[in-house]
Amino acid sequence: MEQLNYFKMKNLFLALAFMLMGTFAFAENTNYDVDVLESMGICTVTITEQNSDGTTNTYTYQFETSTAQDCQNAGQAILQAHINKR
Repeated sequence: MEQLNYFKMKNLFLALAFMLMGTFAFAENTNYDVDVLESMGICTVTITEQNSDGTTNTYTYQFETSTAQDCQNAGQAILQAHINKR
């Protein structure tokens, strides 16, 4: 009985270890660069993605803002939302 539990626990541990290794193998390695520019009340946020396969995607968002600091804060929030979306 004790040996049977040992083998069950060993198999469970190995299954969990392989699942963890699989998550790292399929994880997408993407680098993000964000440029935030405020000019005359218009905030422009440009996000550039450099993917692990060498492709580059660019996303640009424009909206009205009252201050440059609001633009910076919104730029960081947009970047986080963009990353979480993936």
